[in-house]
Formats: sequence, structure tokens, C-alpha cells
Amino acid sequence: MKLAVALALFGAVSAYNLLVRLRHDVIPNAATQITGEALRDYVNHAQKLFKAEVPKKSHRNHLMAIKHTRLPEDTKFKADVPISASLPTSFDSREQWPMCSGIGAIRDQSDCGSCWAFGAAEAMSDRVCIASKGTKTPTLSADDLLSCCGFFCGYGCEGGYPIRAWTYMTQKGICTGGGFYENVGCKPYPIEPCGTHTVDGTTHYHNCTGIPDPDTPTCTAECTNKDYTTKYADDKYYGKSAYAVKRSVDAIKQEIFDNGPVEVAFTVYEDFDQYTGGIYKHVAGAVLGGHAVKMIGWGVEDGTPYWLVANSWNVEWGEKGFFRIISGTNECGIEEAVVAGLPAV
Repeated sequence: MKLAVALALFGAVSAYNLLVRLRHDVIPNAATQITGEALRDYVNHAQKLFKAEVPKKSHRNHLMAIKHTRLPEDTKFKADVPISASLPTSFDSREQWPMCSGIGAIRDQSDCGSCWAFGAAEAMSDRVCIASKGTKTPTLSADDLLSCCGFFCGYGCEGGYPIRAWTYMTQKGICTGGGFYENVGCKPYPIEPCGTHTVDGTTHYHNCTGIPDPDTPTCTAECTNKDYTTKYADDKYYGKSAYAVKRSVDAIKQEIFDNGPVEVAFTVYEDFDQYTGGIYKHVAGAVLGGHAVKMIGWGVEDGTPYWLVANSWNVEWGEKGFFRIISGTNECGIEEAVVAGLPAV
């Protein structure tokens, strides 16, 4: 029944030409109510930019409140910088700075709304490597931000403001720390991944069903990795600035081109949760929450411009953990809350 309704709706709104409609075009209210398999079928019939599939596990618990995708009133913007006339049509930070292999790493935040901490820790890790010309390659700890920034940043696993994470790094610094299974750095991420992820066809994470949502980890001023020999205070990396980037495609590109990946926040709809590849553009489905991620570049495919972004939902989501989203129209708000900072290296 839902499928029939979805397909009927598609026929009714096909005149909107969903493949090329702009941000301010109206999505019919009925399209916001579709879910599950009916949503998948509707999205795949309505446009050809990206493919959708019902995920084995919903990522609702990975999200935060929509308010955290907005910049706080006291946010400082970076001063305008000249836009280079030679900005390339496509740019990938992984290719620009190959000595910084962490740029291409995909992390797993598990069932905690810690994306704000992940995006900041990941992008700052990259920027330390870039600024040091590859002589320093830390994996900075998302847990140190998540557990120790407190109410200044937000609400831990319930979400936080990305810009505050960058500010915290200038004030307190953060230590190193890899993923749950990696035993890397001072404070590895303490929340175990779950879901039906597989490697070589073998499931390696436990099922999430029946597991309560994780609490925000407790802040500790010492390394939790007992095999790590550097003291917590000596392991920290600091930022020397934190700022938002002007809402401008060229300004965002220039920032990435000059200094490396940035953190961005946007609104997530259910059709994004179903994304499996291509260039995402919101078509249908309800709002699920807010999300923060690391933007590493841009490009154009078949005439459609896009941003290149690293997610923190494991390598089996999207395009091996990455996704592309249409650029130039502030899709889902992704161009209006871009934040970053420079490392003290």
C-alpha cells in the first residue's frame, strides 16, 4: 500500500523535475511522510543523482538536535581572504596531502550523538599533519572532546556545537586516541560499535538490538590506554585559533585549499540515512536530526557540483564511509555552519 502511494505521489510531483530542483523548491508535504521501503522506491524513481536503500540499522541515534547545526551568536568569523582565481574544478585533500593518511580514515561514532566531537578531532588531526608538512601525524581523540568539554560544548552523546569543540582545543587542547578496537593513542574511543557490519562476509560487531543508548563517557585527566606511555598532559595538541567560515562556496573552497579539511553541520532527513552512493540531494522523508561531519574537497560529475565529505558511520555506509552532496545551494544547511581553526604547531 505504501509503495503504491509513493509511486502515485511520484507521478503527481514529477513536474517538479526533482533531478534539478533548487533548494527553495517545495517538497510536497506527502513526500515528507514516506518511510522505509516506500521511501527508497520513491527516491530511486524520482531522481538519478544518488541511490537509496533501506539501511540494516537506522542511524537516528547517531544524530543530535537541529539547534546544534546552527552557529552560536558569539561565533567569530574568519576575516575574508582573497579568493584565488586558480581554484581547481575538483579538489581532494587526500590527493593534495598524501603524507597525511588520516585524511582518508573513516571512524565509527557508534550509537552516540558525538559527531560534533568526531568532525572536530578528525579535521584538526588532518590540519596538524598538513601544517607540520607531515612531520606530525596524530590521531586526535574524539573521546577527550566528548567527555571533557562538558556543557561548554553541549550535551555529550546528546549533541554539541562544533565551533565550541574547536574553541575548546585552543583553550585546553586534546590528546590522541583512535577507535574502539585500535588501542591507539592516549584515549581510544570507549563506545563499542554495533550493527551488522561485515569484513570479508563475517560479522564483526555485535547486534545493537536491546542495547541501551550509551551515556557520555566520564572525563579523566589521564590516559585510558594502559599500553600508552606518554602522560596525558604531555600528549595534548592545541589549536591557536577557532572560527567559522563565511557562507560562500568560494570561501569554503579557499579555506580547504589553504589549510585542509573543515567541519560542517547539516540537517539529516531519512533519505540521507538511505544513501548508498552518488550525489545526495534531499528528495523526501522526515527530518531525523542534526549531524556534523568532515568536508575534504569538492568536484563536478556530469555537470552537477558537489562537496566531498567523510562521515563517521563506519566504512560500510555510503561510498566506503564518504558521501557527496550537491554544492552551491546550501543543501540541508551544509554551507552555513562551516567551522575550522589552525593548529599550534
